Amino acid sequence: MEDGKMREYKDKSWWLGASPYHEAPPLAEDLEVDVCIIGGGFTGLSSAYYIKKKQPGLSIAVLENEVVGYGASGRNGGFSMPLLGWNITYLVWAFGVERARPAHQYMLQCVKRTRELVEAENIDCDLEYNGLLVLAHNQFQFRGLEHDFENYHKVGCDDVALLDKTALKDRLNTAFHVGALYEPDTCILNPAKLARGMRAAVERLGVRVFERTPVERFDPGREVIVHTPKARVKSKYLVLATNAFTVRLKVNKGWYVPMFTYIIMTEPLDDKHYRELGWVRREGIEDRRQLVHYLRLTADNRLVFGGRDAPYYYGNKCEDRDSHQKIFAGLEKDMKEFFPMLSDVRITHRWGGPVAITGFFVPKFSYYQDYRNIAYGMGYCGHGVALSTSAGLIIHDLLFDPDSELTKFLFVHNMQMTLPPEPFRWLFVHAIKDGLRLFDYLTEL
Repeated sequence: MEDGKMREYKDKSWWLGASPYHEAPPLAEDLEVDVCIIGGGFTGLSSAYYIKKKQPGLSIAVLENEVVGYGASGRNGGFSMPLLGWNITYLVWAFGVERARPAHQYMLQCVKRTRELVEAENIDCDLEYNGLLVLAHNQFQFRGLEHDFENYHKVGCDDVALLDKTALKDRLNTAFHVGALYEPDTCILNPAKLARGMRAAVERLGVRVFERTPVERFDPGREVIVHTPKARVKSKYLVLATNAFTVRLKVNKGWYVPMFTYIIMTEPLDDKHYRELGWVRREGIEDRRQLVHYLRLTADNRLVFGGRDAPYYYGNKCEDRDSHQKIFAGLEKDMKEFFPMLSDVRITHRWGGPVAITGFFVPKFSYYQDYRNIAYGMGYCGHGVALSTSAGLIIHDLLFDPDSELTKFLFVHNMQMTLPPEPFRWLFVHAIKDGLRLFDYLTEL
């Protein structure tokens, strides 16, 4: 921890600061458990939940550097969606229909499982099951949606729909877009409430959660020793659930980068503004740009509006880059282009945070080096809520049932692109991102 100071979590996102929270105690003395989990986000908490459900006799401890949901799990836009990686067309192109179909069908199960978890554990996280609209700003982007529509059908999704401008107008009052694709299997929710509800659920099962417990390093072996500032944990199995913050542990280097995404949020919309939006079904929304926008309404009708750019900071920096005034200003400009009727609505909150982006734009679940008792899942590329809240099922099977069907998906033991070291990494990432930005600019002229 820098200078021995604990970072304040309440200003890391509106989600994290909007409701009271009682922190778990830090680890203060040595501990021996069957399973130690590093990271208290969705991946770590779902690992604790499903391992304990399947192996109730095992003792499990979760070590969180800050508080549960401090990272992407508590700062994202709150979309539980079946999208894996960039978009469905990329998935089919990169991996072929035969591999993409079972992966996408599993993602649909993950969205359903999120709902089932919320209901089973009585988690109050403002979940709404309203589907997703992917908006096209022009005919070029609409042709991209037509390709997506075809590829959704190839992977067995027959309930997606293409909407022309007239049909879109019945769902959203926007003159800025020419059409959309509707995908019905998406939830919107409050991610911090979900993370905190998952913490309560695992504690009811007997899992011990320790917050404000930074991990300094771990020693792999038949028994793993995890070192924290005040105590050590000895365990038979270790789960690395640190996603973009894996750079702190200096492991899994070379095939992912932490990139930042930023969000603005309005004050609650009054009845007049809400009616003018015409957002009658309250779907989650993305657009068909390469550097996407994503937006949704909260339970109290605030507009969440994020995306537009995704900076990478030299040297894999994932700390203290949570504010970017230029991107915030750009998001506010874009929001008013989307919805001119909101030009007088105040922006009350702005935040950002890192996500892990892999070279091939799909997550990876596997083992740390050759240690079959150390498993990880990471690299969700900004679409991680659904998969990470089910990640514990895959992590369980990697550790206890390594030949199961869950270990055969395209995102398990998958090869990843090795990225060059600095300074070439910075140049490589920015060349790709600048190319995507130029593509968006040229296709929106």
